[in-house]
Amino acid sequence: MKKSILFIVLVLSLLLTACSGEEGDKDKDISASPVTDNPDSSDAGDLKLFYFELGKADAFIIYNKKTTILIDTGEKGDGKDVLQYMENNNIDKIDYMFITHFDQDHVGGANKILGNTDVKQIYTSNYIKESDEYNSFMSKASEKKIPNTVLREDLTFEENGIKVEVNVPARDIYEEDPSNNSSLIIRISYGENSFLFMGDAEEERIREYLRTNPAPCDVLKMPYHGHYMGCLSELIDAVQPKYAIITSSKEDKESDDTRELLKSKKVDEKRTRKGSVFIQCNGKEFSVSQGA
Repeated sequence: MKKSILFIVLVLSLLLTACSGEEGDKDKDISASPVTDNPDSSDAGDLKLFYFELGKADAFIIYNKKTTILIDTGEKGDGKDVLQYMENNNIDKIDYMFITHFDQDHVGGANKILGNTDVKQIYTSNYIKESDEYNSFMSKASEKKIPNTVLREDLTFEENGIKVEVNVPARDIYEEDPSNNSSLIIRISYGENSFLFMGDAEEERIREYLRTNPAPCDVLKMPYHGHYMGCLSELIDAVQPKYAIITSSKEDKESDDTRELLKSKKVDEKRTRKGSVFIQCNGKEFSVSQGA
């Protein structure tokens, strides 16, 4: 009888030890499992931004391995430069095209781009400015059945680590410079890095944006090709950029007062009339370089 009891106790002891070992292994496996904050962007790679050298015109391509965004398209004839850059960098689609407003130096290249690459979605401002460039853009978008959304409310979305925040005009029409003041203002964030695109916003529109208490940014695309406005100092104080990028030409230069203001605020300046600007960031750090 004593032997039987001892045998049962020994078996139970062995079973308990085995169970304890299995639980320990499970705890170890769980703690060793990889944790990803945003699994959709884990293999999307660095974010890259290219500010085209197109004279006094705007076009900017923003992309990682999974998502491509185009903000404005330059003038008529500039679409080929965007397409060439895409080919050189193995970009085969545009997920989101934003036309900040319908001035010819922002929408001019759209027809060429829409006709020669895959564009998934278009977003535009609410104010229509008739021109041949506008009409050809609208015709091509319709022909290719691309969703074309007029933004009348602020838009925010995130895809593959890229966060897009669009501030829309508060009015349907502005008394002064209605096209420029109807510019979409777009903020792109990637981790801790952020980039602000002001379109051609002028005084009224900028003050409207300042009332939203905008968040800081690393790089500011200066509004309206570097024209000086009294509200620029407030804008820079609000968003605190490290760099400012001005799209201008040798024939139509930015204001000297704008450059002096940036210098006084200790903001590094890049002018696309001196060469295209390339930015690369990993969500924590970023680098800025400029072509010849």
